[in-house]
Parts: sequence; C-alpha cells; structure tokens
Amino acid sequence: MLDQSIAFAALTVVSKECSQLVESEFSKLQGAIDDLGTSIGNTLGRQKQDLERTYKSEMRKVEVEIENLTRDKNRLEESIMSNERACQLEIERDWYKKEALHLDDVLEKMKVRQKEIFESEQEREWMKGRLRRLTRNNTILENKMKELGVDVSSLLAEAGTDAGNEGPKVDARQSARKSVAVDTDTKQHT
Repeated sequence: MLDQSIAFAALTVVSKECSQLVESEFSKLQGAIDDLGTSIGNTLGRQKQDLERTYKSEMRKVEVEIENLTRDKNRLEESIMSNERACQLEIERDWYKKEALHLDDVLEKMKVRQKEIFESEQEREWMKGRLRRLTRNNTILENKMKELGVDVSSLLAEAGTDAGNEGPKVDARQSARKSVAVDTDTKQHT
C-alpha cells in the first residue's frame, strides 16, 4: 500500500514536470511562430521596397536615355538631309543600335526583377498558409491536452512563461508523448 502511494506521488511529480515541459515548449513554439511571421513580413516588405526603388531608378534612367536618344535622333535626321555627314551618321547609327540593344537588355532584367517580386509574393502567401496550418496544429494540440485533462491556460499562468522566455530545449513531441504516457499510467493506477 505504501509502495503504491510512493509510485502515485512519483507519477504526479513526473506528470507535472512533463506538463511544465510541454507548456514551455508550447510557449517557445508560439513565440517562434510569431517571430517567423513578423520576420517574413519585414523581410518581404524590405525586399519589395528595394526592388521597387531599383525598378523606379532604372526606369528613370531609361526614360532619360530615351529622351536623349529621341533628341539625338531628331538632330541626326536633320543632318541626313544635308548629306554631308552621311558617313558619320552611319557610325552614330551603329552606336544607337548598340544602345538600343543595351536598353533591351535592361528591360529584360527589369522583367526578371518583376517576376522575382511576383514569386516572392507567392512565397509569402505560401508561408502565410504554412503559418495558418501551424496555428491550427497548435490549437489541436491544446485541445488534445485539454482532453487528457491538462489545463493549458492554468499551466501557462503557473509557469509565468511568455513568448521570449527561454526554457529547457526538449523536443515537444517527446514531452507530449511522456505526458500522455504518464496520464495513462495515472489513470490505470487510480
């Protein structure tokens, strides 16, 4: 009889330790999810702003070059009529052709950058979905713990944990399994 009392007391202590462990791991997981969401949002925002600034800057340069090229073209057309600089105009024409090809390359690079922005937004949407799934799994875990008789909110209140509090680093799945095993053993002894 005394051995059973000691065994039951030991299981109760282990159960509380496991509950505290699950609670601290849950707290760290919640904090990591929040930090990940914030970090992803900030990173994507910065990347988007950088790409937009670069894009606008490049487009301004292209517009200035186009204006300059347009002015030069008009000047060259007037020169062709006089026909005294025909040879020089052919040389300049080749230069303009080279510049047009260069601008085509710049335009292609800008299209690639736009595609990268689009893909980055798609990745952000995927990460949002992933965050929703993790949150849903977290809720399911809380519900399962409640079904097992573990009051998650009181455990969090007792432990006084917050998202930034670092506890012992233990695999959450292992601690949850231990908690379930201890609860099962406790129910069998009672």
